[in-house]
Amino acid sequence: MEAHSNSCNFQVLVAEGSPRNGGHDLASKLQKTGIETTLIPDASVFAVMSRVNKVVLPAEAVLANGGLVTSNGGNLVALGAQHHAGPGICTTGIFKLCPQFPHEGQDTMNELLNPVQLV
Repeated sequence: MEAHSNSCNFQVLVAEGSPRNGGHDLASKLQKTGIETTLIPDASVFAVMSRVNKVVLPAEAVLANGGLVTSNGGNLVALGAQHHAGPGICTTGIFKLCPQFPHEGQDTMNELLNPVQLV
């Protein structure tokens, strides 16, 4: 919000995400503050990645080896940014640093739910 108040000219592309991830809510909040925002479907992320200057990903946890536990599709967004040589940033709080490595507790990092919630 501060960048917008300093007269910086930029546009934000927000991926929809699943209903739980709140892409629609984020896009509407940004539009209400006057930031030019475009909501895109998850399937179109790679197609628009060539126009993107910076990728910002949230993290549920940062693992001991530097890996991230992110929302669905976070890996695909990061791979798209890498393919198009775009810089990526992870934003998270310090309390989300995790002492575990990815191979410890194989089933603890996966959340298996009924897919009906997404349909």
